[in-house]
Amino acid sequence: MKLFYVFLVVLLTFFIPIPIKFSIYYSTIDYYIKLYGFNLISKNKKRATRIKKTKNSPLIKNKHKFFSKINSKINFKHLISTLNSLKYKPLLRLHLSLEYSLNDAARTAIFYGAIYNTTSLTYILLNYLFNIKKFNFKITPVFDDKFLLKIETSSIIFLSLANIIYIIINLLKNNDKQGR
Repeated sequence: MKLFYVFLVVLLTFFIPIPIKFSIYYSTIDYYIKLYGFNLISKNKKRATRIKKTKNSPLIKNKHKFFSKINSKINFKHLISTLNSLKYKPLLRLHLSLEYSLNDAARTAIFYGAIYNTTSLTYILLNYLFNIKKFNFKITPVFDDKFLLKIETSSIIFLSLANIIYIIINLLKNNDKQGR
């Protein structure tokens, strides 16, 4: 009976989507990236990272050769069309807000029209990879005599293990059909 419960729990975690919540904030003063409320990258976070020079410089060159071989084998047009035609894509909820000022009210107003037209392009590009459940793109022009840029996003991606396996199998299957 215990084995049945363990099997049931594993099966449920395999098919139930797990929400991955992240938020990104960038302004001219501060920035951070959070995953489930924990800071991954932050301007205030002091990290003591030191780059040590190693004597094995050929290893670095081999990494570039490896990635260049992978990039030469990938047909990005075919990859994007495959991702677009998937039946079961991960779900996405996106809340994006943008506040900006360009030192001049006239420039800010003209730029508002250009930015507002990119919202539909952003939706279309994200729709290739995700099924979009909510999409809020709030643009706020600030008509001040100072430069201001503030971008804030709060997103949730619903992803299950079965979904990941389905995407990988379809990509590999379509890659084999292409003959690469």
